[in-house]
Amino acid sequence: MTVKELIMKVGFDDLLPYLKEIIVGHFDNIYAFREAYDMLRNMQPSPEFVGKVWIEQEEDWISIQSLDADFWENELAKELVLPRNTTLSKEKIAAHCIYDITFYGFSPAEIIENFWKNHGSIQSKMERRKSIIQELTVSGSSFTYKDLAYLLQVEYGTRYDYHSITNGQGNRLAYIADSMTKYQQLDLSRYNNAVVCIRVSAQYPLTNKELDDFKCNVRSWLNYEDIQFGIITEDSDCKEATITLLLNKQA
Repeated sequence: MTVKELIMKVGFDDLLPYLKEIIVGHFDNIYAFREAYDMLRNMQPSPEFVGKVWIEQEEDWISIQSLDADFWENELAKELVLPRNTTLSKEKIAAHCIYDITFYGFSPAEIIENFWKNHGSIQSKMERRKSIIQELTVSGSSFTYKDLAYLLQVEYGTRYDYHSITNGQGNRLAYIADSMTKYQQLDLSRYNNAVVCIRVSAQYPLTNKELDDFKCNVRSWLNYEDIQFGIITEDSDCKEATITLLLNKQA
């Protein structure tokens, strides 16, 4: 059985309990593992690649070898070598495989970074904040510098980036709303303000209902009085949507 065949046999909700055992203390990024899982299901393994993944087991302990340093298409093509008479469930194996595949990032193209951690010099924090304001006020954005200038003065904050993985099908913002509300555990009481920036292609605009439903879900989830929504319309042929969420603490 290949890694691709294994992933196609298990649902994300079924492997989630085993994933949570691995990432204890980091439940704020469960959604990113879900995105990676859906990407992997939509990808095709490299047809010419030959490789193996060695799985070691000692009672409930499991170790995966040779699955964290290759192109994802190659990882998917690798054959699983299981211990003899293993009692491991396919869901547990899949959880460990996805964890190892995403060790260096949650997609082949990018590693999710946190720009708003409360550490470093005042100068470096200010530079990061200026950078994010510039990023969210590019040409095609409904945000202006004036809308977001207050971010330079917030006490602290954090950033999350979400991607719809619908393979060009379905409601993109509903997928991301699930990422936020179902597949992420956050202490929202630490913050009192939010910025929500939606990126979408001009070729594949959002419907009014899709956008309205998303805003309603986010307002209900965050329950903050101060939430700013904005849209960046890009010249792109990408059918998917991306959302940047900034959670901020204002004095």
